[in-house]
Amino acid sequence: MKKILLAIMGLIGLTGLVSCEKENTHSGDNQNRDIFYTVTEETGFSSFSGTTAHLTTEAEWDALLDQFCNYAHGGNQVTFCGNNHPQTKGSTSSTDTPTSISTTDREELKTWMKEMERLGKTVNVSYDNGTGTWSGRAYANLGQNNSQEPQMYTGTLDFVSTPVLEEPPLGGSVWAMHVGNDSTLIITVHGMMIWNENETPTDDMALLIGAEVILEGVVNTHTDLNGETFKTLDINVDVEEQ
Repeated sequence: MKKILLAIMGLIGLTGLVSCEKENTHSGDNQNRDIFYTVTEETGFSSFSGTTAHLTTEAEWDALLDQFCNYAHGGNQVTFCGNNHPQTKGSTSSTDTPTSISTTDREELKTWMKEMERLGKTVNVSYDNGTGTWSGRAYANLGQNNSQEPQMYTGTLDFVSTPVLEEPPLGGSVWAMHVGNDSTLIITVHGMMIWNENETPTDDMALLIGAEVILEGVVNTHTDLNGETFKTLDINVDVEEQ
């Protein structure tokens, strides 16, 4: 079952991409958006669970971003995404804002986070107490709306190169599942690739390569910027409503 993988992942620090499913609607002060987020003391997710905040005004959005800054300042890593995903829906939305930031200015960080959410990206934020610096990185996501019924898949764990979904490429590697002799499924959680910044996994992670797991999820097909197709297996997680 999917819990087998989740228990394994709880032993290692992982960072990834999340996506959510509903559409943003913006009208005047009515800024309806759902923000999925997770907070952990580890460098990455300690478990695949999180909270969805339902926001209706820009003031609520500002307050939540302040809360994210406070979490990070307290020594946690915050990962969040909104429900707006133009890059997976053919939008031409663009920005000159870089997808990474390092700043001692809280308001600059909040402005950057807002722009990354507007673009439909997932955002990771942390804070260095030694330098008084917030650091953030935003990534493409693989969120899709689909009505497929989840299926059970048996396979073995492995790392594969991260698909080229943006420029410059994210690099590193992502968890995947080999099913049969010729099918590789990149594992996602609500569209989030389980990302490792290194091409070569750490010794602890390497111990999990080849482990057999049984996962329940939905398979999706995607195309990267090089025109190469790849498949993902999206599994479900528990979400707390706020």
